[in-house]
Amino acid sequence: MLRFVVRRLLLLIPILLGVSVLVFGWIHLLPGSPAESLLGEHATPQAVAQIRRQYGLDKPLYVQYWRYLETTLEGNLGTSIATTRPVTYEIEHRFPATVELALAAMVFAIVCGVPLGFFAAKRYGTWFDNASLVVSLIGISIPIFFLAIILKYIFAVKLGWLPTVGREDIRAVRPHPTNL
Repeated sequence: MLRFVVRRLLLLIPILLGVSVLVFGWIHLLPGSPAESLLGEHATPQAVAQIRRQYGLDKPLYVQYWRYLETTLEGNLGTSIATTRPVTYEIEHRFPATVELALAAMVFAIVCGVPLGFFAAKRYGTWFDNASLVVSLIGISIPIFFLAIILKYIFAVKLGWLPTVGREDIRAVRPHPTNL
């Protein structure tokens, strides 16, 4: 068993390297340059040149890729373009909400799904079995983003059980809502 796990972990290294090469290459094959994409359609040539220098986009591709690998392996994921904060800071402050959401979804799936499946199996071929099958197929078939909008409308707007923005009331003052 240990040998299998070690082998899989060692195989992960070339896979991650290959994926990083593919993504890096695809980004550079897109029309336009990353600097022009960052600045928008009204970018001046001087601003594009400055961004290219600032982010090292004026260097050859192999130098850019090597620099990317070095900084990533050091744990430096760069600076967020949207917030101008380090990406590790952004991940650190958003990861608890992701874990909270994943755990809540898992608990909901277990608490609702397992009993529903059990009772549907006990009443095989009845209206309850057919109804639970239809409801679960609808739940699987609806795109997640659309289901999220519907559920937000029902539970936040109509029923008022949940906040409409964020994880809690925007007027609350707490460092972390769930202490994660």
